[in-house]
Amino acid sequence: MLKKFHGFVFSVFLVFCLIATSGCVAVVAGAAVGAGGYAWVKSALIKEFDVSSVKLQEATRKALRDLDLDLLIDDSDRLTAKITSKFADGKSVGIAINAITERSSKIKIRVGWVGDKMKSEMILNAIGSNL
Repeated sequence: MLKKFHGFVFSVFLVFCLIATSGCVAVVAGAAVGAGGYAWVKSALIKEFDVSSVKLQEATRKALRDLDLDLLIDDSDRLTAKITSKFADGKSVGIAINAITERSSKIKIRVGWVGDKMKSEMILNAIGSNL
């Protein structure tokens, strides 16, 4: 009986440890983004660019035009932007751009409620070709 109790306590402890360290995934993902790749975090694609926020915003608008996606909302300033669009199948596109420094910025692309990695990558590739 005592061994079962210790096993139960140990199991609860392991679950607690997993929950407590779950934020480390974001740290690993952030390291991957900083290394020049992109990360898929919480159903969104995140990538850092070595260009200003304004230049990344311009490339994003051009990429959406190239993909025949209409801009529904375009709220932007020199440091941040929130751009929304929609695919023909009804999936929404949400793009957030934030300046990190004067010469670097971060983009977050989310397609649909649960995320569509393939369409997010397609948008990211179109943005990259416009930089």
